[in-house]
Amino acid sequence: MEDCEWTVSDEDNYNLRLVVEYKASKEMADSAKKRADKLKAELVELVDTRGYEGENGHLWYEIGEYKLKRERRVSKTFDAAGCEEWAKETGLWDDVSEVVESLSEDKVLALAWDDPDIRSEIERFYIEKETWAFKL
Repeated sequence: MEDCEWTVSDEDNYNLRLVVEYKASKEMADSAKKRADKLKAELVELVDTRGYEGENGHLWYEIGEYKLKRERRVSKTFDAAGCEEWAKETGLWDDVSEVVESLSEDKVLALAWDDPDIRSEIERFYIEKETWAFKL
């Protein structure tokens, strides 16, 4: 055995190099993202404090050949609780409400808990979903 020298195959060398390069690239990307996030936060602060308001309420800051923009985005959400209160106060609740029947998973599980035969039947309604994650 002393005459035998342990060697790694070319494929193993390639695969090892692949892992090492991936790890280094991932670390560099994470570091670059942290730096970019920090720079972006500073630029956002700059536009917020020194920018001017343009059309549609967007904030602009011009420096050199660059135009930085904090884009104003507006969305609407429905205030169901407020509307329900209004509808009840005005007597319109019956006109704007509806009863929706739905299956209760909790009740299904309670039924299965009490009856082993039903439990095995109910198992088929739980569909497994498989996902994969890559870790190093």
